[in-house]
Amino acid sequence: MIRFGPSGIPLSCKGRTLYDGIMDVHKLGLTALEVQFLRTNLRSKPVNEEEIDLLAREVEDKFIVGVNRSPDDKDIYIEDMDKTLRAGDMINYLTSGVAGEFYRMQKLGVVGNELDVFLSFHTPYYMKFTDNESELVERSKLAYKYSTVMADEMNAEIVLTHLGLLEEGQKPEDAIDDVIENIREIRDWKSKTFDEPPLIGIEVQAGNDVFGSFDDIVEVCKKVTGTVPVINFAHMLARGEYDLEEPEEFAEVFEECKRFVPGYHYVNFSGVEMYRDNYRMTPIKRGDLHFEPLVDNLINIDEDVIIISTSPLKEHDAMYMKVIFERIYTREVAKELRRKKKT
Repeated sequence: MIRFGPSGIPLSCKGRTLYDGIMDVHKLGLTALEVQFLRTNLRSKPVNEEEIDLLAREVEDKFIVGVNRSPDDKDIYIEDMDKTLRAGDMINYLTSGVAGEFYRMQKLGVVGNELDVFLSFHTPYYMKFTDNESELVERSKLAYKYSTVMADEMNAEIVLTHLGLLEEGQKPEDAIDDVIENIREIRDWKSKTFDEPPLIGIEVQAGNDVFGSFDDIVEVCKKVTGTVPVINFAHMLARGEYDLEEPEEFAEVFEECKRFVPGYHYVNFSGVEMYRDNYRMTPIKRGDLHFEPLVDNLINIDEDVIIISTSPLKEHDAMYMKVIFERIYTREVAKELRRKKKT
């Protein structure tokens, strides 16, 4: 099965909640939604009277990630969502974006399943796993853990992340050991915390100062079980790794990823324009990357494929890709039927 959907709540969606987004995706005839967790602004406050005796997961408009029960307890950590709040507790919580909808994410997972909308989760875009010393790496680990708790709550199957910037003068081969160590730490925490944890999806990312080439991603996935490559074809083209003009090139990428995937490939697709040794993501019709050669490969692929539109037009390009796929697929089926009649 080939699924299509947008990254984030559709632009045309009148409401801006996750529930609105899931319902809108379904109404548009799409079958996937990549939930965007863009900000990790942490706040602290005393538990108020209305929150006393509630479970951490039941508090509306807040994702509680820590409960401190003494003036000396300053730790911020991933909390047991079934902990009961008491008078005098100091809570650490996230409210921005999707985090404020944590209290109803279990129900959203049920809605997504009933409507056959595949849900995935993307961490904040500014992540860093390329060293073992900086404060940003520790914050990135926390952000990934926050994302995984929310993804598990809504029964999303995969949590995507970038691996981050390289330091000035640092080469990918100098950073890979730190990347592997950090991702293993997250993998081990995830395995201990959840019965059926979401997969770790590692996304290809463009940029000369970024750890994120396709080869880098595949190497990390070889070394860390529970990780899968997230194929971002626009970024692969921007990196100059592939021309991506023929179906065979797309087939080569899928074949390389096949050993890691849990029955489906996860793909991000958009247009991309190259200019002055730089690039920008564009609507598919305007970009240098064409969707038709990918479709020629998709109609013959054995595994399922989740295709997320990361174009500025979000759901519009998701629907555009779906129409192109169905048109080419129908044409090929008709050709095959005519061939069989002749024989």
